[in-house]
Amino acid sequence: MIKMTKQPLTYPSPQDLEFILCTCVRKCDLLTFLRNRSVFLFNASIEDAAKEVARYLYSADSLEELRALAYRSSNNKILSGFHLFSDKEFALDNIYNDIRNKGLLTSKGYRLNTIAKVTESDKIYFEGTLSYLKQSAGRINFIRTEERDVAFKMYQISDTEWQVEVDGAKSSDGKTVMSMLGDVAKKRGIETKSLRIDRLTNGDTISFFDKLAKEGLPNTWEIVDIGRINIKREPGTKVDDFGDDEQEVEQEQLSGITNAILEGKNLREHQFVRNAEESGYAFTSMTYLFHNHQTDEKIRIRAEFKGSPKIFEVALEAYFIGIEGNSDDENQLSILDDKKNLNIRSIFWNNACSIFYDVCTNVN
Repeated sequence: MIKMTKQPLTYPSPQDLEFILCTCVRKCDLLTFLRNRSVFLFNASIEDAAKEVARYLYSADSLEELRALAYRSSNNKILSGFHLFSDKEFALDNIYNDIRNKGLLTSKGYRLNTIAKVTESDKIYFEGTLSYLKQSAGRINFIRTEERDVAFKMYQISDTEWQVEVDGAKSSDGKTVMSMLGDVAKKRGIETKSLRIDRLTNGDTISFFDKLAKEGLPNTWEIVDIGRINIKREPGTKVDDFGDDEQEVEQEQLSGITNAILEGKNLREHQFVRNAEESGYAFTSMTYLFHNHQTDEKIRIRAEFKGSPKIFEVALEAYFIGIEGNSDDENQLSILDDKKNLNIRSIFWNNACSIFYDVCTNVN
């Protein structure tokens, strides 16, 4: 959740606007914004699109449209998480309450809210939220300082292991909770582990996303299409810092990969995938379209290693029921119950955890 304070809109400089658009708006939204103004870009990067948009002077209405795009991009429901391990028994709920009651992190901009013990079917977990201040991009009033509220759940797996699931709106939300709890836990001899891409080989990432298509959701959900695949050269390594930018697989190759997945073939045997792996590329994200034949529901869900370091997250991008097609105009995500939305992402993320450690070459 993002809280915005009403203030007069300050007109941004081209440099600030370009920076904001690069960091806060999706490329497809920028290209649509330009097309609506008869400006067409082909094979453009997000940087190219942002630079082109920033070249022009806009009316207040157009600026509000851009600002709305930035906030819409920040308003996605993203699920990420991590595990906490120790050689000794520990109670994460007690640790959280201890740092909350003592106000240990207040000076760092955190506000830890009360957690509640929840019993749901055969599960018992602790549910809560925390707030933190985040400076927005651009250092101007175009997009201002945000107070972000992040929801999370803490599950006790055993006496020496806990799992935390973070329901945020940006990648930074999950990493903030992990950093906050991780720093405190480390002082108590507790180790934090997350699904980081640098623990996988390039081939591991391919196997990981391939298995997610088959095992990411229960059998009632069938994979029917692949919407998008991103690849990057040696992500999570020093090569990543200086190598090629992340790129989207072109439609021609995407169709072949999709067919291979739908036919149940080993994705690493696909010629393009094999060539990409041999050239040092890893899969960083894949967007799936699943269909539930029992309920006639369809969902488009994105699985992605994102940020620095690249940590795995799940986002539900679209929901359809009882209709044909899957265009954005037909997206009915707004009618999906929040609890069900979270449950779908949680199931997918938890299955991803099992798959990750199954294919992970570097198990330590």
